[in-house]
Amino acid sequence: MEHAADTDLTVVHLRRQTATVLDDRPLVALGLQAALAEVPDAAGVVVVGQVPRPVEAVSAAAARGQHVVVVLDDVESPGQAAAALDAGARGVALGGGSVAELVHVVRCAVRGRVAVAPAVAERLEELRELRSVFTARELEVLALYATGLPAKSVARRMGVGLETVKTYVKRLRARAEPLGIATTTRLDLVDLARRLDLL
Repeated sequence: MEHAADTDLTVVHLRRQTATVLDDRPLVALGLQAALAEVPDAAGVVVVGQVPRPVEAVSAAAARGQHVVVVLDDVESPGQAAAALDAGARGVALGGGSVAELVHVVRCAVRGRVAVAPAVAERLEELRELRSVFTARELEVLALYATGLPAKSVARRMGVGLETVKTYVKRLRARAEPLGIATTTRLDLVDLARRLDLL
């Protein structure tokens, strides 16, 4: 995976290649299309706005052989970037980043490489490292518990017993403690769920 750089870019002819840039904010999508129109070799790039289900849109475009770049509005939800990459996106850029960064990500995508804006890559790495501390079931319990559901409802939703849910929460707290993450209260668990991009 390449990190997008804000440096001079080698000219790559994209005219015979197509790339789809997805952004769910219509005005931003128009701005991106206008900015890319100024790049001589970006004629094959199409910017799509108002994407109701971005992950499904990425999967569908990737299945058609299109190179997809997803534009995020911020880096506080790295789970969106991870989901897009898992669905087949070739790149992730930031809406607030430079045109040069976006063009770099698009160029990498049409070359078949994956490129991610540096700030997004950093948050993705932090997220993956933190998530790796917990088991999938612990994360599932945390995601449900952090929505405000009582433990009994979490158990019912997961199809397990109440004691099993309590055990998962206890283990989750034990794993978080060495990291200096407070998990004493439900609010602490909500904060942890947010850090893990589960909410």
